[in-house]
Amino acid sequence: MIVQRVSHATFALIASLTLLACDASQDAPTIPVDPPVTQSYLQGITPKLPVLSLRTADGADIVSRDVYVPATMTLTDTSGAVLSEGALEIRGRGNTTWMFPKKPYRLKLAATTALLGMPANKHWVLLANYSDKTMLRNDLSFALSRMLGMAWTPRSQFVDVRLNGQYVGLYQLTEHVRIAPERVNIATMKVTDTSDTNITGGYLLEADERRGQTFCFNSTMTRMVWCAADPETLGDAGWEKQRAYITNYIARTDSAIFSSTFTDPATGYAAFINVESAINYYMVQEVVKNVDGNLRFGASFSKPRGGKLTFGPVWDFDLALGNVNYNGADLVDGWYSRQAQWYTRLFQDPGFKARYKERWAEMKRAGTIDSLQNLVFSRANYLSVVQKRNFERWPILGTYVWPNRVVTGSYDGETIALKGWLLDRVRWMDAEIAR
Repeated sequence: MIVQRVSHATFALIASLTLLACDASQDAPTIPVDPPVTQSYLQGITPKLPVLSLRTADGADIVSRDVYVPATMTLTDTSGAVLSEGALEIRGRGNTTWMFPKKPYRLKLAATTALLGMPANKHWVLLANYSDKTMLRNDLSFALSRMLGMAWTPRSQFVDVRLNGQYVGLYQLTEHVRIAPERVNIATMKVTDTSDTNITGGYLLEADERRGQTFCFNSTMTRMVWCAADPETLGDAGWEKQRAYITNYIARTDSAIFSSTFTDPATGYAAFINVESAINYYMVQEVVKNVDGNLRFGASFSKPRGGKLTFGPVWDFDLALGNVNYNGADLVDGWYSRQAQWYTRLFQDPGFKARYKERWAEMKRAGTIDSLQNLVFSRANYLSVVQKRNFERWPILGTYVWPNRVVTGSYDGETIALKGWLLDRVRWMDAEIAR
């Protein structure tokens, strides 16, 4: 059994709350929710979830993260009424998460389709949340991003998934990070976009040392590796001018950040990055202390046409909010995302640090932190019945799954541990920022 690092006072406070007895209709916080997803998702206990049934051609197994398998889908609501059906392709996704028994998947629908109130698109993700036994960490972190007003945050809904007739668990059906009017809303780059204006965007980039895209290049001054998620063909013949533009833009951004005049608003970092997005992105990563939040693995950026490099959208929080046992990310104290080389430098600017402190004060006045803390039990309350079937299929509540910080043995215990960690984390950050 792993030692749970939650203060006795905090644990006593949390343990005094009875998860299933909380009145979600009164306690559910009011937070901004991307329309048309409804507030009903935030309230009460759901006895059933929508069901997404997937059938691969000839019952073929999904064994690759690169090769799609043809399939069909049927999406039904909680009453069993069909909401959507049709052809699609499915493949695996993820890095470490692909190695777990409960697999995450990428879906590419044959036709652009709206799912469960989320805007129409062909591209979707099924997050398995296997190592996160609350199955809430991505959901909560997305909510925080939304409350902070980031340009776009992936929408999601919980569903039960059946694959080739077998129940495979409770999943989070999530929008894939892509350029689209209802997602990352920037211009789509074409190979002919080489004019002085058009060549400036749009680019969807990832900072990813794993080099998970076809075209990647090294930072000139940090350990960051930049990869092009869109255009996916940036490394192909004919894209030489766009490649030269974006690699040069990142090099100039590096130089501005680490120059002796980096605080100059005309020539320093503020001339190249959207500072407000950098602060909001940092805030999300640091509050939840995401082990992948230090601009090394899968951090997303966009470069809009005629605009500055923008941080976000956020993604990948299964190893956040205390669900990790290495690199100090399990501890409620200590700065983590600030160790990223860009952020280390930015926090050397008194102006950036002052704006960050102001942003924290704004969050407190708006009740954002209180809303996030209340949302833990509200979300857990929503899943309190339907999670049982997931853990009958995957009986891991009493088992260590890499890289769990705690093993509590129950869903309520996992939720209490998450809430306690968040309370202590916010308390530490508040004291440090006040200093």
